[in-house]
Amino acid sequence: MAFSFQDMVEEARVSARALIDYGEHFFNPTVRLGVTGLSRAGKTVFITALIHGLTRGGRFPVFEAYASGRIARAHLAPQPDDAVPRFAYETHLRAR
Repeated sequence: MAFSFQDMVEEARVSARALIDYGEHFFNPTVRLGVTGLSRAGKTVFITALIHGLTRGGRFPVFEAYASGRIARAHLAPQPDDAVPRFAYETHLRAR
């Protein structure tokens, strides 16, 4: 199967984008977290409490990375994927 010039340009573009993304995350690491569980198991409460604790400097003595200071900061950022709805942290925080 022979690649056309357009295919090679597209592959180069995708590779360059991946390299840029890797470089950005190398200097500014990001963790994206997914939480699953049964209905009414407390997923929303867990996520809301975790976000609140990380962004407000809560105490997490069992969470080794946070307790030892390896997590420099935590902040809310816009959802990068338009197909995935943003977690409504502020709404859930007000509902507590």
